[in-house]
Amino acid sequence: MDASTQSPPRRRSESRDPVTGDVFRNWETTDDAAVAAAVARARAAQADWAARAPADRAAVLDRFHDLLFARRRAVAEAITRELGKPLIDAMAADVTVSLEFARFYAREGPRFLRPRWRGVGNLAFWRKRARVERRPYGVIGIIAPWNYPFWMPVSGAMPALVTGNAVVLKPSEFTPGAAMLLQDLLREAGLPAGVFEVVPGDGVTGAALVRSGVDRIVFTGSSAVGRKVAVACAERFIPCALELGGSDPAIVLADADLRFAADGIVWNRFFNGGQNCVSPKRIFVEQPVFDAFVAAAARAVGGLVVGDPKSAATEVGPLVRPHAVATIRAQLDDALAKGARIVAQAPVPAGDGFFPPTLITGVTDDMRVMQEETFGPLLPVVAVRDADEAVRRANATSYGLSASVWTGDAARGVALARRLEAGSIQVNDAVNVVGMADIATGGVKASGLGRHHGLEALEDCVKSTPVVDDRFARWRQPWWFPYLPGHLDAMDAFTRLSHAPTLAGRLSGLVGTLRLVLTRKGRA
Repeated sequence: MDASTQSPPRRRSESRDPVTGDVFRNWETTDDAAVAAAVARARAAQADWAARAPADRAAVLDRFHDLLFARRRAVAEAITRELGKPLIDAMAADVTVSLEFARFYAREGPRFLRPRWRGVGNLAFWRKRARVERRPYGVIGIIAPWNYPFWMPVSGAMPALVTGNAVVLKPSEFTPGAAMLLQDLLREAGLPAGVFEVVPGDGVTGAALVRSGVDRIVFTGSSAVGRKVAVACAERFIPCALELGGSDPAIVLADADLRFAADGIVWNRFFNGGQNCVSPKRIFVEQPVFDAFVAAAARAVGGLVVGDPKSAATEVGPLVRPHAVATIRAQLDDALAKGARIVAQAPVPAGDGFFPPTLITGVTDDMRVMQEETFGPLLPVVAVRDADEAVRRANATSYGLSASVWTGDAARGVALARRLEAGSIQVNDAVNVVGMADIATGGVKASGLGRHHGLEALEDCVKSTPVVDDRFARWRQPWWFPYLPGHLDAMDAFTRLSHAPTLAGRLSGLVGTLRLVLTRKGRA
């Protein structure tokens, strides 16, 4: 085979302790043939799964909920071991939120899937009845990230499964164990074999999944890879939902409670080691309160407890891999070289996996921390003259995932939120919108395509299919052939009856319309 046509080497899929760097389990990387086989198994199982009553499918989600609740501590510990996420973050942001999503979709799925009778408002179709059915796509491929290795697959799988689809999940090569644990719990809950398949591997495996013949793709990852996924899906005429990178702005107004805002932004930025898509990553503070806000934020950052993620006292753990540390360090070095200064850092233990939570000021728009997605514990704070400048600079980015406004005047915060270009905006909070099962989220601009969560996720997992029948099956339609003398005048009478702007104009078409409807015959 010519070197130019060879597939790129695959990265090993492994479970590795981010604190020590030790690999505690290797997983077989799924090649193209194995991906195709998994999709085939899913397709074979999907028909029977879709034929079940929606309430039966919801019952599987309910049992999954109960199993996860019973084993919540063990699941959280497994996530912490594989990702390095502090145990409390694994419990709160992966396990508890997954429980919320399972319960929400078990409850809402059957209700959503009830067929809807639609009235046909056009006078031409008065004799028609329309029943809108919501039918599953078939097999949905999910390509999930490593930063929420349990909850993100759950958030995509729950609406897909309850609507009758099968799922093939490609987890991150860094966190395959969490995906396998999810598969085990679903099968124990009664999900039939084949309805939920896991294909461990790297980006090459993900590309194979996109090409494999699945009927829809849900992808979470970088904007660069998301563009490739969108193009590949477009070539196959299949829909996709993309949650991509973000550089979320937070605007702190002069009337904000600065201690509250500083504490909230520091938590929203640094929990999960700062490895979050939705997170305040560029802070714009009105000049009169800039120094006071920085002082409050510096105290909060300097007091963060960084260390062993298995300790209940730890607030920030290691980053997922050494290359993530190197990327954040390069962004910080770039900012310092261009004039930024560090105003606070938290102490960190020895080890290649740790990066100190860092607060910087003196930041300019040409620095990498303002232009790129910052996926780690680094936070720039910028002074602005007023809210107008804050909005302008907040929107001056290719990203548009989320945003936040911090103010003592909720009405003013909501008004300012309407001017921000983002998929979701919060006032006096920043992240938890993504954990609300009943609220749709998603990005604009380079931050994504489509919506996730809420009823909108259910809508995206089905094809709305109208089935229209006729109350008078053997009564010829008045607009059919043949076009006999007088047909044009009769159709004009019908148009007057339907659409004339005055009552007199409409009544002028009544007799001609009755003649059209009652006397139409076919050719002899």
